[in-house]
Amino acid sequence: MKQKRMASSDGQDEKAAAPSAAALPKREDLKKFNILIVDDEDGLREALVFEFKRKGFTGFSAENGKKAYEIFQNNKVDLVISDVRMPEWDGITLLEKIRSTADGKSPKLIFITGFSDVAVDDLIAKGAIQVLSKPFDRKELVKCAMTAIGMGN
Repeated sequence: MKQKRMASSDGQDEKAAAPSAAALPKREDLKKFNILIVDDEDGLREALVFEFKRKGFTGFSAENGKKAYEIFQNNKVDLVISDVRMPEWDGITLLEKIRSTADGKSPKLIFITGFSDVAVDDLIAKGAIQVLSKPFDRKELVKCAMTAIGMGN
């Protein structure tokens, strides 16, 4: 299996490995975690929402940062998985808005991007905990999400 390299918030490159079935938490443990998926690609956004709901998470979705921010304001959100480049508000604007209004309780944020005008290190410095390049392995994203909410290895 080919392993991808990812940048993480600790500045280290990591090898991504698929989590084993035994390492995954139970569905009922994940229901308390709300994930917000933000991407202007309808098919990808819907597939990710389906994947995370199938794992047991509660999921919300939005096609741009502005709509995602409205969802964030009206719901408990533990993790945001967002594209960087989108119409209306991009992922960076969304991150900045959330950080400015979350009173220190802002959700974790993972960026997924096919192309960005911003370097990975800059996205991490702005507050993203992880940046994955499209195309990415969904298992890899799930592992990152589990780690972000404290349920991973």
